[in-house]
Amino acid sequence: MDRHHVSDDHFSFNLVDQVWLPYVDTGGGTGTASLRQVLIDSPAIKDLTVDTPTQYPAILRVLLAVLHRSMGTAHGKHHGSYPRDKRGWKKHYASGPPATQINEYLDTWRDRFDLFGIEAPFLQVSDLRSTNGDRKPSSLLIPYAAAGNNAPIFSAHRDASPEALTPAQATRWLIHAHAWDTAGIKTGAARDTRAKNGKTTGNRTGLLGNLGVIVPTGDNLWETLMFNLLVLDDALSPRHDVPVWEHDSPLTANWQERSSRGLLDLYTWPGRRIRLFPEQVDGEVRVREVLVCAGDRLRTDEPLHGKEPHTAWYSTAKKAQSATSSAKAPLLPYRPITHEPGQQLWRGLGGILGRGRDGTQRDQGLPLPKALEQVGIFQRAIGRKLVRVHASGIAYGLQNAVIDETYADVLPLPVALFEVEGEQELAKLAIAAVTDTGNAAWALGRLAADIAFASGADEDTQKAREPQAKNRLYAALDQPFRAWVAGLQDESRIEDYRADWHRTARQAAWKIASDLIGQAPPSAMRSRTRKEKPKGQKGEPMPMNLALAEREFSRRLRYRLPSAYPQQDSSPEQLPSDDQNGDAD
Repeated sequence: MDRHHVSDDHFSFNLVDQVWLPYVDTGGGTGTASLRQVLIDSPAIKDLTVDTPTQYPAILRVLLAVLHRSMGTAHGKHHGSYPRDKRGWKKHYASGPPATQINEYLDTWRDRFDLFGIEAPFLQVSDLRSTNGDRKPSSLLIPYAAAGNNAPIFSAHRDASPEALTPAQATRWLIHAHAWDTAGIKTGAARDTRAKNGKTTGNRTGLLGNLGVIVPTGDNLWETLMFNLLVLDDALSPRHDVPVWEHDSPLTANWQERSSRGLLDLYTWPGRRIRLFPEQVDGEVRVREVLVCAGDRLRTDEPLHGKEPHTAWYSTAKKAQSATSSAKAPLLPYRPITHEPGQQLWRGLGGILGRGRDGTQRDQGLPLPKALEQVGIFQRAIGRKLVRVHASGIAYGLQNAVIDETYADVLPLPVALFEVEGEQELAKLAIAAVTDTGNAAWALGRLAADIAFASGADEDTQKAREPQAKNRLYAALDQPFRAWVAGLQDESRIEDYRADWHRTARQAAWKIASDLIGQAPPSAMRSRTRKEKPKGQKGEPMPMNLALAEREFSRRLRYRLPSAYPQQDSSPEQLPSDDQNGDAD
C-alpha cells in the first residue's frame, strides 16, 4: 500500500457540509449527511445509524448544542441560546427546523467545524504533541479495538497495524472519546504544565461514563431533537454558557478542573485533549495516528441533577446520614443511576421515572430526568401516546481504566408515565409491576434453591440455582412486559392492568417452576432438615423436600401476585416471617 505523510494543513474536512452522519430515512433508505443537512432535513430522517450505541447520545448532544445556538441567531447576530419559554418550544416543534437560522449559525462558525483546521480543529488541540514526540494508533479512540493495555483478547487488530479511519469515522470516534474515554494514565502533552514523566494520572472517565444515559426518541430525528431540546433558563444555561467551539480561544494542551458553565458546556465538554493526524493513503485522507491526553475535569462537588438531562438519579440521603467528617469529597444530594450490564431497562423503571424502586420517592424530591420531564410537560403538543427511550452506558473495569461491557436497550413507554402533575397513577402501577415481578422472581429463586437443598446439593450449588431461576423468569417476561407497559393509557383501568400483569407473571413463573420440579432427582422426595433463620428469631429445624418446596412456592407466589387469583381466593395464608421481607432485585 502506498502511504506517505503530508503536512496536516493540506487537509480539510468541514463537518458543516461534508458528510459524516449515517442515517436511515423515514422511507427506509440509508445515506450519510453533513451537519447542515442532518439538521435541516431532520423531519425526513428516521434516525442516526451509529457505529456503536454509545456514539448516539454523544453525537446527539452536539446536534442539540448547535440547534440551541441556531435558534438564537438572527440576521447575523447571536441573541443567546433558545428556546427560553414553553411558547417558543411549541412554535419550533410545530414549524420544523429553522433552516435560515441553522444556515446563519453554521456559516458564522464554519471554521471551527473543520476536523483538520490549522488553528482550531474541531474538538482538538492544533499543536498537541507528546513529550517524546510519539503518537498512538487510531484504535485508541475505538473502545472495542486493541490499543495498549485496553486490548481485548479477541481483537485481531494490533497497535503495529492501526486502523485507517476515514474522516467521517474519525469524527464520530473523536466525539465518542470526549464523552466515554476510559480513566487512568494518559499521555503527557508537551505543554501541559501538570504532566510528569511524560504522563498524567488521576484522569476520570468521559462525562457520559458516569451516567446511565437515557434519551427519549420520536418517529423522526426532528422529534428526537425537540424531545431533548430543553426550555432554557438562566440557571440551566446562563448567557456565558456556550459550546466549546465558540470559546474565544482554541483549546490548548493545558486543562483545568472546573465547574460547568451550563447545559451547552456539558454537551460539548472537552474531557480530553486530542489531536488527529491525517495522512494520504492511496489517494484518500485517512487517520491512522492520534494523541489522547488529559482534558478538563468536572468538579466533584458540582450537583448536576439540575442540569444534566440524560440520566436517572438516586437520593444519597441515607448515605449522608451515615457519612463521616473524614469523607474526601462532599456528598451530593443526588447521584446518577448507571445501567446494570445484562439487566433489562424496564427493571430499573422506578429510577427512570424519578420514583425509586417502590414508586414513592418523587414526593421526596427525587428528580425526573429532565429530558423525560419535558416530554411529559409537552405531551399535548407532541400528540403521541408512546416514545422510545434509548438507554446506553459503559461498565468500566479495573480502576475505570478498561472497558468491560457496553449497555444498550430501547424501551417504548407511554408519554402518560412522564406526567409531572396529578397523581401519576399509571407510573405508580408500572413501577409496582416491576416490584411484583421481582418478588415473583425471588419466590422462583427460593424454589430452585429449595429443590437443590432437598436433592442434596452443596451450598454453592444452591446459591447458584437461585439467580439462574430468577434470570429465566426475567427473560421469559421481557417481551410481555414491554408490550404490557406500552399499553398503559387509561387511569380508570388500573386494576384491570394490574390483574393482567399478575396473571402473565404467574403463568410464566409456574411454567419455569414446573420445569424445575419435573427435573428434580428422586432424592428430592426425601425430607432433609435445615435451620431457617428469620430475622429476630432463633433458627428452628425445618424439613424440606420436593413437595414442601412446591407448596411454599405456591404460597409465596400467591402472596406476591394476588391479582392473579380469583377474588374469593385472594387472601393467602400467613407466610413465614422471612418471606415477609422478600424484595425485588
